[in-house]
Amino acid sequence: MLSNTEKYKDLALRPLSRAVIVAAMGIIFGFDIASVFLNQGFLSSLYLLVESQSDIIIGSYILGLLFGTFVAGYITYGSGRKLSIIVSSTVGSLAILASFVAPNLSTLLCAEWVIGFCFGLYLTSASLYINEIMLPRNRALSLMLVPFFVVFGSIIAAISYQGIPGKPLISFVILFLINILLITLAVFKLPESPRYLAVAGSSDAALSVLFNLRQEMSFAARELAEINECCRGETRGIEFFLQNTNYRRLLAFLCFTAFMFNLSGVTIIPYVLINKLSPTLLCTDNSQCFYTFESYVIYTAIIAAFISVLLFLFSSERLRRRSLVLTGGVISAIFLLIGSLATLLDDSALKNWIMSISFTGYIIFSFGAYAIFIFVISVELMPIRAREFGYAAVLVSNSTGILFCIQTYEPALHRFGFTGLLFMCIASTLLALYLIYCLLPSSGKQKLEMIENRIMSAPSFSRIVSYHDER
Repeated sequence: MLSNTEKYKDLALRPLSRAVIVAAMGIIFGFDIASVFLNQGFLSSLYLLVESQSDIIIGSYILGLLFGTFVAGYITYGSGRKLSIIVSSTVGSLAILASFVAPNLSTLLCAEWVIGFCFGLYLTSASLYINEIMLPRNRALSLMLVPFFVVFGSIIAAISYQGIPGKPLISFVILFLINILLITLAVFKLPESPRYLAVAGSSDAALSVLFNLRQEMSFAARELAEINECCRGETRGIEFFLQNTNYRRLLAFLCFTAFMFNLSGVTIIPYVLINKLSPTLLCTDNSQCFYTFESYVIYTAIIAAFISVLLFLFSSERLRRRSLVLTGGVISAIFLLIGSLATLLDDSALKNWIMSISFTGYIIFSFGAYAIFIFVISVELMPIRAREFGYAAVLVSNSTGILFCIQTYEPALHRFGFTGLLFMCIASTLLALYLIYCLLPSSGKQKLEMIENRIMSAPSFSRIVSYHDER
């Protein structure tokens, strides 16, 4: 006979295979993201794009991502999580195939817009689905599988573009076939989210799915009772947002913080280093530079992001989410400060080494904290009756922040210089960390319904953190 601890551990692991199937669909999206960066110089030459137009492909992708996250809340609200995952992954895979064989720039831009749209829909539906099927024990680890597999796809792309010509196409074909297999498994093996079924009024179907996931009827029945308790009420989505003060202010805080994460440089600094890596940014004396655009800067950024998600993936099950974000943010701010001060030194090999190490460390810790906040905490804190609307709003704010930074970093570089840009990122980081320290509740290893009850029953938004700790 299994002990209670062993039994709970076995129950917690059962849905993990479903989470892996869903998260693994992100590999092909990560492959495409890295391919765009790795091919940016080639594409600019092929389509005769001048330097001022070189961001047009990335811009199309980000616009698609913004629109995809914008409508994802409505789609997942009406069609559920499972169908949204399958459709976004299928259409996204076909769009990536179209981008590989695009005969002209217009076709490529349309394909990248569609890929971005499908990626936004996939991120929303996959995170919602994994969040709603997992038990607290492995929920954070399972949610971190989404960014992990996306970055893993970028690693595959980076490896593919080394060595044999034509290897990237072969790698893509293999990933495409694997993705078709994953989609087939999703169609026949994945159940719909039980929490979506419950809030949609299908309690019998929700109980059946919960029994399939937990393999114990009494456990499934208790969980469904807790879910139904949170589902009580007529309002859903934006109506719930307008009527509940705590939720309204919590969502505003999460959206603003997601935007501030991008202003702090978590996405734009790697983008600037990759996209504008003329040695004049880091060292003006070319004789002192041990790297070039062609020699592994992109690969270093991708590897650093992979180390980051791997490190924070395992840490998320051992440390509190809020502590992880704060710790990662503080360490990344220290690395960024070191890199900023190093830009004031005279050009030398020492300056070059200091800046390279500091920016690598910055990417590792900032990207990990960012991933925990966006893909774990934000979705865990959403109440069941407005989860699609709220999480989509957070991702829209994140996409808006990325697009805003891409459009404004060039004027900032010209006006304030690279050092000024870095100090602006440090100021944004400190503001974001202060807000997180004061206002962000820790979800911890608690049931989603318990998290929701504690947040919604707090006397006021400003007391959510202290009230959560008291309880």
